[in-house]
Amino acid sequence: MTSPRKTYTTVQPPSRRTLERVTLETSLKPFHPFDQQSLEATADAVFQQWRSLLATARSCSLLLWVSDGSEILDWAGDPDATFEWARYIGFCNTAAHPYGEEKEPDRVAVPYREGTAPISYADLARLIAALRGAGERLGMAVRVGATFDPGPEFAPSDFKFTRHPEILAGGEEVGIGPIIRMVRHFSTLKEDGRRYAAFPDGIPPQTSFGEFLGRQSQSYLTALGFDYLWLSNGFGFSSYAWSELGESFDGARFRHERTAGLRERALGFWEDLSTHLTLPVQVRGTNQTAGIDIGSDSVPALEVYERGYVESPPPNSPWGPLNEDFGVEMSGFMSRIAMLPRADAGYRFRFYANDPWFWQQPWWDFYHREPFDIHLPLSVARLTSGGAVETPSEVNVLAIDTSRGELDERCGREVGSHVARALENAPDQAGPLVWVYPFREYHEAMAASPESISRPHFEDWYLTAAISSGLPLNTVVSTDELPGALAAGALAERVLVVPAGGLTNPVAAALTRHLEAGGSVLAYGSLAHASDAARSLLGVTSDDSGLAGDLDLASELATDSLSDGTTPVSRLRHAAHLSGGTVTETLADAVNTRVLATVRSAAKERVYATARRAPAWRGQALWVRGSAPFTYSEPDERGVRSRVPHDLTLFADVAALLRGVLGGIGIRVSHELRTFASGRVVQAIRRHEHAYWFSGYLPDTTSRLSLGLPQGAPLLNNQECWYQDGAATYQLPKSFHAECRVLVHQHAAGLLRCREIAPYPWYMARGIRVDGLADATVTLYLPPGVGTGARITAAGRQLVYEASPADGRVRLEHVTGSLNVAWPRRQEGRADE
Repeated sequence: MTSPRKTYTTVQPPSRRTLERVTLETSLKPFHPFDQQSLEATADAVFQQWRSLLATARSCSLLLWVSDGSEILDWAGDPDATFEWARYIGFCNTAAHPYGEEKEPDRVAVPYREGTAPISYADLARLIAALRGAGERLGMAVRVGATFDPGPEFAPSDFKFTRHPEILAGGEEVGIGPIIRMVRHFSTLKEDGRRYAAFPDGIPPQTSFGEFLGRQSQSYLTALGFDYLWLSNGFGFSSYAWSELGESFDGARFRHERTAGLRERALGFWEDLSTHLTLPVQVRGTNQTAGIDIGSDSVPALEVYERGYVESPPPNSPWGPLNEDFGVEMSGFMSRIAMLPRADAGYRFRFYANDPWFWQQPWWDFYHREPFDIHLPLSVARLTSGGAVETPSEVNVLAIDTSRGELDERCGREVGSHVARALENAPDQAGPLVWVYPFREYHEAMAASPESISRPHFEDWYLTAAISSGLPLNTVVSTDELPGALAAGALAERVLVVPAGGLTNPVAAALTRHLEAGGSVLAYGSLAHASDAARSLLGVTSDDSGLAGDLDLASELATDSLSDGTTPVSRLRHAAHLSGGTVTETLADAVNTRVLATVRSAAKERVYATARRAPAWRGQALWVRGSAPFTYSEPDERGVRSRVPHDLTLFADVAALLRGVLGGIGIRVSHELRTFASGRVVQAIRRHEHAYWFSGYLPDTTSRLSLGLPQGAPLLNNQECWYQDGAATYQLPKSFHAECRVLVHQHAAGLLRCREIAPYPWYMARGIRVDGLADATVTLYLPPGVGTGARITAAGRQLVYEASPADGRVRLEHVTGSLNVAWPRRQEGRADE
């Protein structure tokens, strides 16, 4: 008798095929010795090692770090010609002294293995074909990208450092001292009689680099089978992509007289490149925000986007793990995706897993195999004018190979799994705070009034510092799309965080409607140049005289505290040239506006933070003047200025005031610190299937974090907290990513615990248990589709409840002891789904 065939129930993960594309970046090192068998075997291994991440995408791309882009510049059309490639560990081209400093001998480039030699363009073409074949065997469409890097690091370059050093930008010539020399995108080439594929008779004098790169790339990419070109390390945006100083800001003053010429030359490069290159162009961008780019280099990103020069915006910078500035990684990412280029090909998240050129391997050396720099940026989302939430359509991994050419299976398995998990709970609605970013206004102001470039530079730095100090901001909407997102209801109950540079009359009118409907607004920055509507909205005006320097701060805002009870300092340093001018604000509406903080020098006092509620509003308009959180040193012996953060033992953490004002509307984020120099959390709060998800990085695990939301103190799943005065205090690990479906308010202080439990009865899908409640008001957020199907028990008694069809919210009163909640799988076709 034949046994009946066993059947299995399979569950597809929610993240499956949620991405348009996964891009794996690699050098050529793993493919040595370039025989056909090695190429095909290694290509197959690449796809196998990253299968968990590839399973989340509809297609795949391989971005090849062949050399440093000189293979494109040198291309003469001969497939049998050989070229130098990135076969080294360490800094290349040191004999040309391009780094602004001398490199120690053990940091100078050496071959990554014995027996390496230049390779031919034909070898490279075979590798591209092998990669396509490996993808096709798995049923995946594969694109292959070529890379151009403007710097000296990756491979020897005779073109850059011997034949055409005139294309290199030096920091000395713009007043910022010697720093790494990179190709200036709007440079011109001197005459060169050498044969090139697109210039068979040589390069004529004064040929623009944009034309040369465009024509050479068109020939090279099509001949070898590439699909697109990637411009690395800020190329096309800044010649000093790793510095916040540049062509129009030297640390001492903003050189707005250069702005018109810089914009014209930059757009000339993009026009020349796009005229001669028909394949798509992707960009890495600088390490800064769009607003800092405006201040430092007068970068015309708006025109680059609107004229369709690039396929998608720059991703998040990979510099977070190098200097632990995850605040600028987050703010830079959001600022550059607030608007999308004309092609509207979505945007990408990029993760720095390995370094194929240098000794650091971030997944091991910096992250220690913890996923905070995956969950933080993947908490980011942008809103469209229709109110839709857009998350990344593409994930890039830089890189899948190490500097020794190793393909470590653990990296693919671990990084891929963490990304897949983050995609499972990707944002599906706006977070509690939404950055209203004036991408258009900043750029149009730069074009019309170049002296305005200091404003976005300050406003973005202040917001960046606030994120580094714990402000949970990870959703962005452009001012272009704000009215539509408001009309669609996507911003209901949110706090809209708006720089003063975006408070135009139309934006102020939209914000007024939001306040009338019960939402809140948090504005920041100088109001000296704000519109009358903006000043009226905030109840603050500006006079002709202001304060600067070291000021006395009087504040009723609760921010951070020391564990030994030391009182926070009450001095504030305000560097006017870095902070949008002096502090000039005074109170205009004393009836409806409350002063939360002031600054004083001698007998003069100015308003620094306020809260306003007009009679017709159900929400509040908050405002913080803000100050730059740093100054610049005097030039050293090489002429280089360094950014110097304020000493927090002497001066207040000005960035913390931005989250401090939120306490008045029920959003509480504060730290208990060992010293004022202790690290603050960098965190994001995303919403997914009605739950809150808290993700973050704690640079100092001796710091404690206290959290409160308007609905109550959030109880993170599988964590314990101490509840007191409306906030939950946690001692969190270095990296955290935790769901929250339970918020609590009660009078009694005590230990609260929330944890996952086995779902009961058998037909339930999930269950959670809360312990330690004392006559508590509990707000639950049930997943979509559950409705009244959950089982909620307290003190051995099953409770009857009503769930909001809009957000699954359930409010329970007078709960003491333990609370158990279980819910079934989603009921298909429910109205609240």
